[in-house]
Amino acid sequence: MKLLLKVHSERTARRRRTPEPSLTPSRDSSRINSHNANSNGNANRGHDRSPSKRLTRNTILLITLILLVLATGLVVLFVELNRSRPVLPSNKAIYFGNNYDHDTFPNLGNGHLVIDREQWGAAKTTPALTIPLKRPIPYVLITHIGVQSLPCENIYKCSIKMRTIQDSAVAEKHLPDIQSNFYVSDEGNIYVGRGWDWANTYANQTLAVTFMGDYGRFRPSAKQIEGVQFLLAHAVANRNLEVDYKLVAQNQTKSSKSPGAYVFREIRSWPHFYGCNMDGAPACGIELGMKPESWNGNQ
Repeated sequence: MKLLLKVHSERTARRRRTPEPSLTPSRDSSRINSHNANSNGNANRGHDRSPSKRLTRNTILLITLILLVLATGLVVLFVELNRSRPVLPSNKAIYFGNNYDHDTFPNLGNGHLVIDREQWGAAKTTPALTIPLKRPIPYVLITHIGVQSLPCENIYKCSIKMRTIQDSAVAEKHLPDIQSNFYVSDEGNIYVGRGWDWANTYANQTLAVTFMGDYGRFRPSAKQIEGVQFLLAHAVANRNLEVDYKLVAQNQTKSSKSPGAYVFREIRSWPHFYGCNMDGAPACGIELGMKPESWNGNQ
């Protein structure tokens, strides 16, 4: 009996010393399993996302490349269009007179520049001009330089010619200034002489326009003729000339070869040409009370 009790007590003690295996996993094993699971999950997810990331990166590079190609094409197209596009004239208002912006040349249209006194280098004369030119002006008087003068072809040469004409008028003819109101070069530019404000040396009620050259020897150029016509059209539009002004040549008003046979033949076909003193017609300016000697002024 004692032996059975001893064996039983030893079994009970052994059971107490040795815990029974738990049916649930330990915390460490749970952590290990969880870590392994997470690692496997992340690896799987990384493996799953890798192609997507590569696809996104390739798409961005492709879009960037397309945008660069388009931008380059637009730049090339813009350059080519600007290269072939004609230069348009400025919208800046053009004021033709004695007081305009000297930073640029005014333009009467179709490339006919207006060269002011300061720009061709006119000398200041003493005494100053004193006889005003009343506007609108009823007559246009066409003259030329003559005396075997060669037509001038650019601003540099024509400016020298203008200074020579002025020096001759003052020093040799004892005039207060250059003779005409305007001078027109072979290239069709207009040089301001006495301008709109002061009477010319020929007749008080006239606008004197001079062809720069000897047109008994040379034919006026098409640009020169057009320059004179543009000048007169501008004068009418700005009320400097009468709408029904009369255009005459200098050889109609006095014994003279001016404006030369070639210019005279040209202006006779112009609509405002007035055949005074020709074929028994009345003297030029007689309707205004002008006498023949009025055309031989020396002022």
